[in-house]
Amino acid sequence: MPSPLVVLLRNHQAGGRAALDLFDRAIAGQRARPYADGLRALRDECREDLDFNESVMRRLRVQASPVQVLGTRLTERVGRLKPNGRVVGRSPISDVVELEGLIAAVHVKVAGWQAAQAGEFLTAQESARLEELEARAHTQAERLTAMHAEVAADVLRGAGARG
Repeated sequence: MPSPLVVLLRNHQAGGRAALDLFDRAIAGQRARPYADGLRALRDECREDLDFNESVMRRLRVQASPVQVLGTRLTERVGRLKPNGRVVGRSPISDVVELEGLIAAVHVKVAGWQAAQAGEFLTAQESARLEELEARAHTQAERLTAMHAEVAADVLRGAGARG
């Protein structure tokens, strides 16, 4: 039975990989829109965040759980099968839902980092870096929330109660 620390690190590592998949999907959907560059920058930051988590795992000799990573990534992909009002193709509401998922992922990341700080297993250098990453994560959430507001307005403006 893995320790709570191992479970925490593995959960956040698997969730971080799934979040990167969701970023890639959102970026592909926004290719011709002004949000793609902002999403790319956020994805790169989240890749750095995942690298930090994985470096702590290496230091503590915590192995990733391939089953958990696969399961989390498959869950993200199954989430793509949700009804979106279209039989074939991408629905504009997908842009809104994807951003909501990314906002949630960033908030979960922050919560995991707060738990890590409380656990007192980080080195002083890791703890200092984590404080920087947590502050940046709050700005990530703000940037995603601003994008979400714009995308939701674009998608839902004048939509009324059709359907």
